[in-house]
Amino acid sequence: MNRFIDSPPPESIKGSNAVVTSLYTWWNFIPKNLFKQFQRFCNIFFLFIAIIQAIPAISPLDPVTGFLSLLFMLFITAVKHAYEDFQRHKSDAEVNNRSTEIIKDGEIIKVKWQDLRPGDLVRVACDNAFPADVVLIRSSNPDTSCRIETAVLDGETNLKIRYAM
Repeated sequence: MNRFIDSPPPESIKGSNAVVTSLYTWWNFIPKNLFKQFQRFCNIFFLFIAIIQAIPAISPLDPVTGFLSLLFMLFITAVKHAYEDFQRHKSDAEVNNRSTEIIKDGEIIKVKWQDLRPGDLVRVACDNAFPADVVLIRSSNPDTSCRIETAVLDGETNLKIRYAM
């Protein structure tokens, strides 16, 4: 198999091809979410107001109400962020578990997108989705062209023509 002179062998490249768009994991949700929420000025303002309400010499109000309202707002926002991140995790799993065919040692093998490695020869059939970073080596068309839709990447729905190397 011919490789470019400067490219490392595929076995030596570390890492995963898995797509991860989620922000949180189960163990970092609370600290990351609080950090993100307190980057908003309004949450800092309400924390400041709750602290002022807790000082009896300054405020005649019950200090618990200030902190409860702040905690209620933080909780509602955290639930919203958790739900959105859960949806991202589901979407990531769906994309990562899609299968494609690679040619390895003369055999066609089905692999998940997350298991692809640099240097794999990906076999793409007509109207099938495929991972974005591929180089067209051969096409079944006589002029070695293929038409691809890149709507997921750039939003354009028109077909683009690409030619094999």
